[in-house]
Amino acid sequence: MKKLHYVLLGLLFLFNQNTFSQELEFGFQASLPSYGLSLKANLNETHSAQVIYGALGIVSTLSGRYIYSFNETNDRFPLVPFVYAQVGSWTYDLAAADINESVFGYGFGAGIEFSLGDWISDRLSTTIELGYGKVDLESYDFKATSFGFGIHYKFIDL
Repeated sequence: MKKLHYVLLGLLFLFNQNTFSQELEFGFQASLPSYGLSLKANLNETHSAQVIYGALGIVSTLSGRYIYSFNETNDRFPLVPFVYAQVGSWTYDLAAADINESVFGYGFGAGIEFSLGDWISDRLSTTIELGYGKVDLESYDFKATSFGFGIHYKFIDL
């Protein structure tokens, strides 16, 4: 667990030397079978750091991500492709079967970010992603390929 704290702290301060967060977003992030709350710091147009507390799924996680975003694809319906790398701790707890295990894991993937809620707010963004994860839980068959979805609200825009 100490390893995880160092990794998350390192991720949060990855670009602290010359860049400061321009935007902070709070929302929901799902990478099945785990999903929960998310805080994302957009350090600039290309680099972002994200912390995910996925306590709502069958498998819970506390993990961090580095996200590299590419340029928008067009003006009418802007899509922003991105890639990510993720590290963290995944926990499977099933009291009925007396199972409680926690392992360190990692993953990477790609996705697109778009604004689905422009008619609600221009501060709302949505992501869809496909990833690969290496999480070796003994009691739960964790699939290597994962599908993810996120929705975030930009609450600080400097």
